Amino acid sequence: MQLNNEIRLLGADLYADKNKLKELSYWFRVLNRPNGWHYDLDHIWVLQELEKAGIMPGSTIVDAGAGQGVMQYLLAARGYNVISLDFSTRTIPGRTLGVFNVVGEGDADIAYQHPYMKFISYGDHSSAGWMGIFRLAKLKKVLLLPGRMLRYANSVLFYLHERFTKNHGKYGKVTYLRAAFHEVPLDAASVDAVVSISAIEHADIKIFKDNIKELLRLLKPKAPLLLTTSATVSDETNYHEKTSGWCFSRSALEGYFPECEIKFDPDKCARSLMGSEVFIDRLDPYYYQDKDSFCYKKVVTELPYLPVAVKVVK
Repeated sequence: MQLNNEIRLLGADLYADKNKLKELSYWFRVLNRPNGWHYDLDHIWVLQELEKAGIMPGSTIVDAGAGQGVMQYLLAARGYNVISLDFSTRTIPGRTLGVFNVVGEGDADIAYQHPYMKFISYGDHSSAGWMGIFRLAKLKKVLLLPGRMLRYANSVLFYLHERFTKNHGKYGKVTYLRAAFHEVPLDAASVDAVVSISAIEHADIKIFKDNIKELLRLLKPKAPLLLTTSATVSDETNYHEKTSGWCFSRSALEGYFPECEIKFDPDKCARSLMGSEVFIDRLDPYYYQDKDSFCYKKVVTELPYLPVAVKVVK
C-alpha cells in the first residue's frame, strides 16, 4: 500500500480501535508502566501505520528514544525484532524477565551529553514478583495510598500470567543500543521501520534536522519513519518546562518536513479529546492525582500541548 507523507494531530477517533486499546492496557499492566495522557493515541497510530505499510513479524524496527517505554516490548510481542535506541543509560526492567529476550548495553559509554539525561532516570522501577511489593512498601507514599498498592499488586498478577502461561517463542528480540539520534552506529538502509514515541522533543533542537536525517538514513527503500511529538497552537515553538521538551509550532513542523501534507486543526483535536469519555476514563493516576496537573481529579479545561504524528516514507 502506498503511504503518503503527512503531519497530523492525533484525536479521539483513534480510540475506536478497541483491539489495540485492549492490547495497550495489557502491556502497561504487565510492565507496570504509567500511561502517558496521549500514549494511547501515539501507540495506536504507530501500530496502524505499520500495518498499512505491510511491515511483517520478523522485520527489524528501531524504536528511537525508547527509554523504558512500552512500545519496544509491544512490538517484540508482535514478533518484530527491535533495536531499542536511547541516549540515556538504562537497566533492563525486571518485568521483562522470562518474557522477552533483551540484550545489549543500555549503560555503554558515549561521548555525547544532553541535559535530558539528568532530567529523567531509566533505572528499573518495576521490580518483578511479590518481593517488589515489599520493597515498595518501604516508601511512605505507597503506604499512605492503598490504591497504589492495589494497582501494583494487580500489575504483578498480569506479569505472572504473562510469564508463566504465555508462549513467548514467537516474540522478537529487543536489543538495547545507547546512542544519540544524530549518531546511530547502524548501517544505512538496514531497518524496515523507525518509530519514535514522544522522544524527539527531548533531543537537541539545534540539530533537529540532523536527527531526522540520521533516522531516515537507517531506513530501507520505501520504509517508514513514524514519530510522535508535541505541538503548540502558538505561532512559535516553545519549551514545556514540566516535561523538559519542545512543543513545535505548525510552521516549524512544515519547515522540518516540507515533503509532508499537513492536517492541523488544533481546536478540533482539543475538542475531540476533552469531549471523549474514553480519554477522561483512561487518564493515569500519575496525572489526575497531581495537584499541579492539567487534569487534576480528571477535570480537564485545556491541554498542555497537542499530540502530533509525522510519517515520512523514504
